Amino acid sequence: MIDLWFGILVLLLLASVFVVWPVWRYKNSATSPALDKAEIQARLDENVRIFREHLAELENSLASQAIDEAQFAQLKLELERNLLDDEASLHALQKKSSQYLGVNLVLGFCAVILIAGVFFYQHHGSSEDVYIQTLQQEKLQQDYQDMLQNRDPNPARAQQLIVEFEDRLKAKPDNIQYLFLLARAQMEVGNFAEAAKAYQHVLTLDSQSPMIMAELAQAIFLRDGNKITPPVVDLAKGAVTLEPKNTMALGLLGIDAFNRKDYPAAIKYWQKTVDISGVDSQGGRALSAGIEKAKQAFIAEGGKLEDLVAKSVYVVKVAVSLGAKVKAQPDQTLFVYARAWQGSPMPLAIARIKVSDLPTTIQLDETMAMSPASSLATAGDIEVVARISPSGSAKAEVGDWLAKQGPISMKSIPNEVVLEINEQLTVESLKP
Repeated sequence: MIDLWFGILVLLLLASVFVVWPVWRYKNSATSPALDKAEIQARLDENVRIFREHLAELENSLASQAIDEAQFAQLKLELERNLLDDEASLHALQKKSSQYLGVNLVLGFCAVILIAGVFFYQHHGSSEDVYIQTLQQEKLQQDYQDMLQNRDPNPARAQQLIVEFEDRLKAKPDNIQYLFLLARAQMEVGNFAEAAKAYQHVLTLDSQSPMIMAELAQAIFLRDGNKITPPVVDLAKGAVTLEPKNTMALGLLGIDAFNRKDYPAAIKYWQKTVDISGVDSQGGRALSAGIEKAKQAFIAEGGKLEDLVAKSVYVVKVAVSLGAKVKAQPDQTLFVYARAWQGSPMPLAIARIKVSDLPTTIQLDETMAMSPASSLATAGDIEVVARISPSGSAKAEVGDWLAKQGPISMKSIPNEVVLEINEQLTVESLKP
């Protein structure tokens, strides 16, 4: 906060220099003192008196023939010019006096504007917002240092922010940003009921935010003692509808399914969450244990493990057939795979069959991924490819026959992707 006011002061001083410096230089450019009207009139009268005395002396000199007519005329002209010059100088002093008044007014006005600007910003500006932002940054840095030292963050920092958020919301009760930050801070210190109130307020202002829906569902879940209630389920389903990869909502729906003993559904939700967040993440390890527990419970109740595999979360059915012009041997290898659209060429799911198996329908799912970190669960848009490789190589080569279709959105997967192999790879088509 001190840095803010120091910065404002520096900027105001710089702005003042641009206005005050030229005015100050103009004010001090004159060397003659300013005179009022009475003083100027007195000096004019004195100059006229002296002029008349000098003129009388010239006339006497002319009369005594000390000077001739030409000299008299020349000297008289000089006296008259001097009188006029003195009068002009005195009027200039009078003008400068009024200009000094204008200069003083400008300087005074600048000072008033600067002081008024400071007070106006203090009462109507965003100094409080800057102060809150500074507190947030300090808290993040201190929390990070605690994490490096394997210490839990000091909850007093979050409590201080809560006080500031609540105070700011008195002036701006519908400020979504502060309501959201307040809810997050309340969650951090375990005030789940207050957090739920804040999230609910945000949701009334932004009813289509999947993130707020999911975090409100989480707050209600924790507030009610880790119990899944209808409002939690409704909020989580709404979040997943708007954002299918919302891991918080997927985790809650998995808990709900597990409680209802719908173990395949629980595995589906949790597996999708693990695929998105990563197996090695803290949440991923916990959910992986939950998935194994759900599998054991499913088998204990008479279910079969293969039934769980068949109910994969992401499934792309591909109907593959051979075009009339394709020349391929029955024993040649056919790769059917899905890969990221305009992304990495590594398949997200791949199956390998023989040409003799055509026509056929292949089901691709995330269990066919070459890497758990790159599967259909992590994809947005995909491209589906069917490629005949005479050499059996997984890498595309000149002479391979193929068919492809894309982009296909994983949010709206068609019932079946139809591929008829007709295109042969050439040197040109393999160039990047």
